[in-house]
Amino acid sequence: MKRLSLIAFLAMALMAKAQTITIGEGNGMSDAVPYNTFYNYSFTEQIFLASEIEYAGNIKAVSFRLAYSYSTEHTSDIAVYLKNVSKSVFEDTSDYEPVTEEDIVFSGPWTIPADYDGWITIEFDRPFAYNGTDNLLIAVDENSEDYAIRYFRYTDTPNSVLSYCSDIWNLNPYDLGSFVGPKEVSHYRANTKLVFGGSVGLDEDSENMLSVYPNPSHGQVSINLPEEDREIVVFNSLGQQVYQQSNANGMTTLNLEGLNSGLYFVTVKSESAVSTLKFVKE
Repeated sequence: MKRLSLIAFLAMALMAKAQTITIGEGNGMSDAVPYNTFYNYSFTEQIFLASEIEYAGNIKAVSFRLAYSYSTEHTSDIAVYLKNVSKSVFEDTSDYEPVTEEDIVFSGPWTIPADYDGWITIEFDRPFAYNGTDNLLIAVDENSEDYAIRYFRYTDTPNSVLSYCSDIWNLNPYDLGSFVGPKEVSHYRANTKLVFGGSVGLDEDSENMLSVYPNPSHGQVSINLPEEDREIVVFNSLGQQVYQQSNANGMTTLNLEGLNSGLYFVTVKSESAVSTLKFVKE
């Protein structure tokens, strides 16, 4: 039964390549999500149910629906966290989901453009392995020391959003229990697009050169890489890093005998591209 479930998961992951899932079609408008633009600092968490997503695989980008066209652009310094979670709602303002640096999928400036009314996308620095069975947490930490009112479209979803914000204190996302500023549990969940894909930034010819075998494997895995240095990072189905190797090129063998049985994602990085391969450890 476990093997059948794993094969089904892998099939879903392969189907998810280049697939975009849209969650939420409401016309409500809020400045609180995906982060609170009205405050100097904010941290938000949003929960999306597995029953709404109905896919598994690598998420390489996320998009949010801007509500208005603005005459000026606004750039914020943000960090985006994704996590597979069992939590389905926030019970109160202290019921946050802990995040760590390992959950970061994007960190840097994000610009809301001027004279534009539509979906705005955040391309991740590394794909996130969504397991298809847990719910999905998307958290955004905003650290820009300024504010600008920007409204995004949301769909009424009870107790699905947790928001912390302040004009004075820059929140520590790894110590939310110590925050004493404004907190709110709300129903303003942002209309969201999840972009699934096996690779980010690779041209088709380069992507086709990559392969991993044997698959399934009992521990020794070989990867056929282009003849240029790459970084290899292996993530389990929870998105946790379990292996890393630098300066790999050509035929490369990984010793993964110490890993538990299950589905794994091998991320291959160069200076300009990221590609993700999947394999099963028996």
